Amino acid sequence: MTPLKREATNARPVVAMEDVTAAKRLEDLARGFDLPVELEHVPLGGEIVINRPNLIVICGPRLSTVMGALYESDPVLEWVKDDVWTLHDSRAGTVYRSGSDSEPARAVDYAYLGRLGRPDGKGNLLVFTGIHPQGTLGVVQLLQTEIATLWGQVGDKCFSTVVGVEYDLATGEPVKAELASPLYRHEED
Repeated sequence: MTPLKREATNARPVVAMEDVTAAKRLEDLARGFDLPVELEHVPLGGEIVINRPNLIVICGPRLSTVMGALYESDPVLEWVKDDVWTLHDSRAGTVYRSGSDSEPARAVDYAYLGRLGRPDGKGNLLVFTGIHPQGTLGVVQLLQTEIATLWGQVGDKCFSTVVGVEYDLATGEPVKAELASPLYRHEED
């Protein structure tokens, strides 16, 4: 699922090009594993049903209160909105702030990646989103290149981590994507 956003000038629903690109790349990765794929959009207002099997949601707390509540279930990482959105690691005491929100601006973004428990207690879902769209693209790049390593570390258990993404300023494309925080396994908390 990728989120619909409201266009600033005409108030029409739109999807960020980076989210479309991320969804397509993720779809290609899933099909490479012979997994069936069905693409959906998080509607304006963010009301989505997340109590379903085999769900991956690319959406942050700003566009969906449903997703905001799900992110709040994370025992270590937290989305915080002050003057800008940041990710806080309560265990390490680290705050992750996008380079585009810093002075001077830098071509770096951060993203949340995790598998969280469904509210109905009957399974999990994979969720991720960048502070900005470049972070989202970076998570997909990390999944494309490191999925076996990630699976080896977490298997099918709940986890969360912050992904650091360096990107090309001209294109927004990730140049480097790597774990910026430890990989937190939630059953250990």
